[in-house]
Amino acid sequence: MKKDREKYFIKIQGVLVEVTSEVYIAYYEMERKEKYLTERDKAHGLLYYDGWDCETSNGADLIKDNKTNVEEEAIQNLLPDIWTYVAKIGDKYHICQFIASGKTEKEIAEICGISQQSINEAKIRLLKKLREIVEKNF
Repeated sequence: MKKDREKYFIKIQGVLVEVTSEVYIAYYEMERKEKYLTERDKAHGLLYYDGWDCETSNGADLIKDNKTNVEEEAIQNLLPDIWTYVAKIGDKYHICQFIASGKTEKEIAEICGISQQSINEAKIRLLKKLREIVEKNF
């Protein structure tokens, strides 16, 4: 007498689907592995970003973007304000603009027709004044 073959079912989107024993075993091994990893993470205090989801925001949006340099972004946000202060400090050779465009003191001195030492001294004075203004206003 032949023994009837056991039937295996897994639930997919709320519907029971008959599968082979190999598929059944693989499916529940995978499900158990996921459950184990979640339990282990919870025991170690690991939080998932989707746990922070709410009506107004998505937890994944809180993940830091490594491509963004926070300091550079802060400087970019301050630049419009800084240029208004630069205009007030008497930068007669426009040293701040040359520095911002990446020119060296030597290149600035050649453009302005004065010595590199004069540019250096002016740059130090200008940056000191600018630092004071920024610290006072921000």
